[in-house]
Amino acid sequence: MGGLVMTAPLPDQESHDMLRTYAQLDLPEGRRAELIGGEIVISPTPTNHHNWIYSELHYLLAHHSRKRGWSVTNTTTVALPATDERYTPDLLVCESAVLRSAREWQVAAEDVLLVGEIASMSTVLRDRKNKVQGYGRSLVPLYLLVDPLDGDGSVTLFAEPDGSGRYRVEHRVLFGEKLALPEPFDLEVDTSVFVGE
Repeated sequence: MGGLVMTAPLPDQESHDMLRTYAQLDLPEGRRAELIGGEIVISPTPTNHHNWIYSELHYLLAHHSRKRGWSVTNTTTVALPATDERYTPDLLVCESAVLRSAREWQVAAEDVLLVGEIASMSTVLRDRKNKVQGYGRSLVPLYLLVDPLDGDGSVTLFAEPDGSGRYRVEHRVLFGEKLALPEPFDLEVDTSVFVGE
């Protein structure tokens, strides 16, 4: 899964132009765009293995979330006010009401309960570094990184963002182990579902 990167400097006056360009992109079918670190990153849609992991993660969270009035979705853009970036996480959990606007195409970071990223060859560095910092600066409460490229696979939960691009809590488990999601989820995730044949 590769990605085309359009790079542009972001001095003050060009920042607004970059956001406008990003908002007006007309992408070919099978492509998605994110604004990360002053770059517009255009990527192809994920591999089947990536989508299988997404499906398992969605299944783990969906029933639990629906009972609380939350939605679990993908391809939803998150506006990060601390950095003026726009990320499109592989998975997002928020109050269902946040998604009901027919005209809005992005969700404010303050409305996000959890974001999930599934690392791939083309995204692994951004997922492990840039996105941890971006989500942390904009106080996204929980960032779940499913990383099949980390040895035989791992899941890392980042919690308690400090606003400076760091999370106070970082808990990593290997595929096959259990991971506790804190409040408001209060849910144990069995990561053995991510172990391939």
